[in-house]
Amino acid sequence: MKKLVLSRDGKMLIVKSESIIDRHLRFNGKIVAGMYVNFWGDVEGDEVYLGKGCTVNGVIRCRKVVVGAYTRFNSIVASDTVFVMDGCAGNSIKASGDVRMGNARVGIVETGGNVEIDGSAKLGKLVARKVVARG
Repeated sequence: MKKLVLSRDGKMLIVKSESIIDRHLRFNGKIVAGMYVNFWGDVEGDEVYLGKGCTVNGVIRCRKVVVGAYTRFNSIVASDTVFVMDGCAGNSIKASGDVRMGNARVGIVETGGNVEIDGSAKLGKLVARKVVARG
């Protein structure tokens, strides 16, 4: 069974659910990962969409990232926006744009934009232009 599938137009790479990717993954386009995918290395792409329960041991480098619920990640380096869903846990997020997160645990969040928190996120260090918290 193939773990990685390229879309017909060649602009999107699809990672099948419950796959284990044991190398660095770099793609010049969208990377869409299904549920419970384990990435042992870095993930690099224009846009990265991670499904529920994924694990990323390396660094996520991208322009835009959406991290699915209950995903564990090491660090995110984004040049635009970061969306982190409920139940996620990670070490650090560095973004140039806005960061939106739900009930997540992140060690360090550094952004040049705004941080919007929905719920009770636990953050170790927060550096942002503006913080909006909703309970």
